[in-house]
Amino acid sequence: MSAARVAIAAAAVAVGAAGCGSFEDPAIVLDLRILAMSAEPPEQVVPFDPANPLDVTFAPFEVCMLVADPGADRALEWSMTACPPAGDRRCEPDRPSVAMGRGRIEDPETAGAPQVACATLPEGGGLLAVLQDTIADDDLSGFGGVDINVSVRVVPAGGDETSAVYGAKGVRFSPQVPAERVANRNPTLERIDVDRGDGALVPLPLGRCADQAAPLTLAPGASIELTPVEPPGAREDYLVPTFEGGVRMFTENLKYQWLARGGDWTRANTGGPRDGAGNPAQLDTGWEAPPTDRVPADGLVSLWVIQRDERGGLAWFESCVRVQP
Repeated sequence: MSAARVAIAAAAVAVGAAGCGSFEDPAIVLDLRILAMSAEPPEQVVPFDPANPLDVTFAPFEVCMLVADPGADRALEWSMTACPPAGDRRCEPDRPSVAMGRGRIEDPETAGAPQVACATLPEGGGLLAVLQDTIADDDLSGFGGVDINVSVRVVPAGGDETSAVYGAKGVRFSPQVPAERVANRNPTLERIDVDRGDGALVPLPLGRCADQAAPLTLAPGASIELTPVEPPGAREDYLVPTFEGGVRMFTENLKYQWLARGGDWTRANTGGPRDGAGNPAQLDTGWEAPPTDRVPADGLVSLWVIQRDERGGLAWFESCVRVQP
């Protein structure tokens, strides 16, 4: 290879390496982001009469959204719409949809109270049309249940489409087949244990930085281990109908997503199914506080833990760490 080609290749490698190094860690929340959405209830199991398929009753359901916006101090405007699922998290204009609500929240990090955006779809309210369209597009015609889509749009107050972010939440509707089938519930945690390296476990204080008088304190670059502790029965057993007319029993897996305003996670996602040898998935993770030159001016770093089951159930937990020398 000629000297010129060697120089060009070396330059390309250098540019590529620089580009790879510039990618932001998705587990570190730097700007406006929808972190999680939960539905209550996450699933409705509905008695179904094949002779009268439209003779069904649905309960109201509420969807709430957790938003972070650490890069700015500003209010946010939001809207939620229920519709059949689509690939881009948004509602398609030529399919049925129902506006669930809209509103405004103050800055999620600095407001005087936690800012959670919630909207409720009441009984009726156009839900049946959304469900019929979703079932018609389902390969199994709703046999195992279908998820409708709740699409959410968040934008800084007064902002336009260029600054909007979108998210989506699936809300499940299932026929009561078999008769013993019960609806899913959102998961929960008993606590999150913290090990600072001395073997002594203490519970992680929960709540926003703005709400904690005495958050956990670490030195820059210090590390902790965090372990979610599930209460008894957190992993539900559930029945699934088979095409042969029988049923199968499963036990839920729970997954954890770990997010922070800064620092570094050893594992940003934990939990899930057992491995090939039948061993349970690892739930714990480690977090390293940011170095001195990357600590926020107020020394406070938000942490978020998102807990998910495999059937659309979700819960979130927020905490705070003060990083100081």
